[in-house]
Amino acid sequence: MIQYYLDLETQVKSIQEKRLAYGQIQKIYSTAFFISMAIRTPGKTWHIYLGRGGGYEGIWLHDSAPPSELRRKDNFLEYLRHHLSACSLVDVTLDSHDRIIRLDYQKYGQKHSLLLFWKARKLYFVHRYQDAPDGPVKLLLSWRGKAVNLNHDEFPLFQYFDEIGRNIEMKHDLMSKQPIEIKDLIQIELQIANLKTLGTQPSFLQRKKENIEDDLRKAQQWQRLQSILDQNHPLDVYELKVDDQKIKFEGDLNPYEKRNLLHQKIKKLKRGEGILTERLASVNSLISGKDQQPQKISTIPIIRPVWGKEEETKIQVDVSQEKDDFKVYKYEKYQIGVGLTSRGNDQLRNKWASKDDYWLHMDDSKSAHVIIKLINQTPLDPTLLNFASSILAQFSHFNGDWIPIIYTQVKNLK
Repeated sequence: MIQYYLDLETQVKSIQEKRLAYGQIQKIYSTAFFISMAIRTPGKTWHIYLGRGGGYEGIWLHDSAPPSELRRKDNFLEYLRHHLSACSLVDVTLDSHDRIIRLDYQKYGQKHSLLLFWKARKLYFVHRYQDAPDGPVKLLLSWRGKAVNLNHDEFPLFQYFDEIGRNIEMKHDLMSKQPIEIKDLIQIELQIANLKTLGTQPSFLQRKKENIEDDLRKAQQWQRLQSILDQNHPLDVYELKVDDQKIKFEGDLNPYEKRNLLHQKIKKLKRGEGILTERLASVNSLISGKDQQPQKISTIPIIRPVWGKEEETKIQVDVSQEKDDFKVYKYEKYQIGVGLTSRGNDQLRNKWASKDDYWLHMDDSKSAHVIIKLINQTPLDPTLLNFASSILAQFSHFNGDWIPIIYTQVKNLK
């Protein structure tokens, strides 16, 4: 199922009407065809499905997670879990030009953004994020495969897709005659999944048992902490360490406040002991053959996004665009270059332009950089200047009637 622009617009409006904003992103699952994100809102958990490409392109809203037998893992799923799990969804929006969905979410008190672009049956993504509360803002363009620190001269995020074919002149007059709901698409995937039955005693159960036993051992250390409370040991230390348990008494705490912190830690460990004991009994029951059901998994090849060298992109672009972050237009016998990123602006001036070419920029405003490459020192023609200014406005997302620009020859730039 490939959603046209109007299909995407309808789905985004439906999500916005459900008021998912600031719902918590909980579990994230993946099938061979979809990514599923559970969004917890007051009284209801919704599931946003995102197509992985390859004929499954779009966004859907559903009330349940994908069946366990369809769930698959890959690097993309683990990446999303690492960055988005337990964060708050802020908004879901659609690019005003092409089929690009933007998911804004809150982490470390800051807004991060994940953008998904379906083109030529492939999925590309852009991710703007921080790895730590005080860490630098990073930008990952999936088709380049490596995140870089983002400087202050930042383009609108949708614009980064221009270098791989974002269509700013796309007609928005197509819509599916009979849109297929996500529940039907899941059933189709189940029908073609060629489910394979696992052995009766998969080895992961033994690994799970070992992990639970280790966690249970740590939880049972509450008894030693309790003995410290019962015997009224002095707590005149900054950090109390007992076996695997550590408690930091930060700040100017009196003895009663320190004992209370220790008491809360004991309660937490005792509660964990009860939960882990039940889990261990359940796993032992499965291993011994009681209540064990044969497990089935899907064998469909998983559709992966374009992400560095993981999958080769076959989109036709100019050789200059593969190497550099700028784009070149032809106007009659002239060439006009525009930077696509701050790096592209530098490349445009330092590598592509000559000293007698003309450099354009928005007056008193952040914008792209444009270079007009002249021929044999030909005077700057007003028509050529107007055309170059329209390119500048387009790549700077300027929508005014008059374009305020400044321009000079490259040799005058400091």
